Amino acid sequence: MDGRGTTQVVGPRADVMEKRSDLEDRSSTQSSEKDAAAAIVPDHALELDQSAERRVLRKIDLFLLPLMWVGYGLVYYDKAILGNAVLFGMTQDLHLSVVDRSTTPPKTSTDRLSWATSMFYFGMLTGLYPLTFLLQRFSMGRVLGGVVILWGLIAMLTAAVTSWRGLFAQRFFLGFVESIMPTGFMCIIASYYTQEEQAFRQSWWVSANGGWTIIGGALNYGFAQISGGSLKRWQYIYLLAGALTVIYGCVCFIIPNSAVSAWFLSPEERVIAVERLRKGQTGVRCQKLKSSQLREALLDIKIWIIAFMMAAAYTINGAVTGFGPLIVSTFG
Repeated sequence: MDGRGTTQVVGPRADVMEKRSDLEDRSSTQSSEKDAAAAIVPDHALELDQSAERRVLRKIDLFLLPLMWVGYGLVYYDKAILGNAVLFGMTQDLHLSVVDRSTTPPKTSTDRLSWATSMFYFGMLTGLYPLTFLLQRFSMGRVLGGVVILWGLIAMLTAAVTSWRGLFAQRFFLGFVESIMPTGFMCIIASYYTQEEQAFRQSWWVSANGGWTIIGGALNYGFAQISGGSLKRWQYIYLLAGALTVIYGCVCFIIPNSAVSAWFLSPEERVIAVERLRKGQTGVRCQKLKSSQLREALLDIKIWIIAFMMAAAYTINGAVTGFGPLIVSTFG
């Protein structure tokens, strides 16, 4: 409010632009303990022009949602192609199945395939905490871009694996680097959307699981038609998946750290994007880990309920993605 007690309105006005310019000059000296929003908005709330707010939300959606949908689709595809690769000769080439001929009839053990599936989740569990810290401490776009490119390279190196032991190592490190994606996307959603808007946007990128089941199935059908070449069909699958991931990793470098530095918004639109998050009192982005917040999270029953839900979901998910195609192949 000004001296007369009136409320300022954010819209296409020169005074807002001047305020934004003055506040931006102070951003270079702000402490890392402060939220990034303090760089461009004042301490008191601004009344937003509704049409301008809708325009900003639409631009954010058009930039972020397709990007996250493709990224999470690649997570699913990289994780799920193991089940398809075993149909294209990986089981025999890497000795993932062991036949016990001492029994009548002989028994085939797929324990190695089971462990190969599990190693991905061991890697994800190991990588989740250090990579989450990197996301919180450093530039989101740079961290995501670097880790995703590394993930793509690891996926491509699967084509060079010659034993089941090597596959175990590859699956562990693949899970390690892929663990950054769900956390990174949740950080992006929290940095741009109000609490009322977040559930729908979260479900948007999670829906990539279903979409990429269709896309991945079509791609794998194409690989099934390969009858020549110096590589096995399952090696071509991993080379394509890794190449697509590397390309996506290069695109990740353009993701802004928060709405404060969103290059796809005008300076005035950045003020609106940040101001609309004020009522949620969640802030935009603070790059300092605070022990009080960590303690609060650990004592929140909702955190543990979500952890239980995810554990139950991934228990089923791991079995279906690892053995689903193999089971279907036995139907005749």
